[in-house]
Amino acid sequence: MSNCPDPVSHFYSIAGATLLAASLMGCSGVKVGGGPADPATDGDESGTDASGSGAPDTGDASNETADVARAPDFGLQTLDGGFVQLSDFKGEKVVLIDFWATTCDPCLAEMPELVDLYEQKKDQGFEILAVATDGSETQAAVSATVAKYDMPFPILLDPETEVMDLYNPKGILPFTVIVDRNGGMVFTRASFQAGDTKAMESLTAEVDAALAKK
Repeated sequence: MSNCPDPVSHFYSIAGATLLAASLMGCSGVKVGGGPADPATDGDESGTDASGSGAPDTGDASNETADVARAPDFGLQTLDGGFVQLSDFKGEKVVLIDFWATTCDPCLAEMPELVDLYEQKKDQGFEILAVATDGSETQAAVSATVAKYDMPFPILLDPETEVMDLYNPKGILPFTVIVDRNGGMVFTRASFQAGDTKAMESLTAEVDAALAKK
């Protein structure tokens, strides 16, 4: 039985990311940088465009998308002992961030769909960062779950949920974010229901739209 919240699609503001990021500096295995995103706009159950009220201050307006919130930068250790920084993909790839846990049944139901999406789009400049939010009591199950679902993308470890709190303070899982090549957070979605083909079609369309932007 899953201990994650009942699937309810809702999208949350991350306007407080600056204060949260400041509190995280120096945490073991976690590096958070960059400014906060503008508040995401609440949308329908299938997801929402994460539009902000103005262009983020990045120092290089020509390389930023003016009408979307900036995704907070972060770095996390990976399951294989490496380290991944979100900003390393800027200008190169569209990134889907998937916050999940081994104890979250909707997360596991969605995982095969994400694996299929990755295999379809990976050669087009698309990356998935699967952020496992398992704490110490279940973190040992992450490796087995990754092997079971044959997850080919980077598995990031966020056992204290510091990074998840930047994007999804209320902790609904799974939580999905699409970040375009300019570092703009163009789409967010909370929760997933098994067999929801409409939701996956919508997510694929959002990925395609982000990939089409240069």
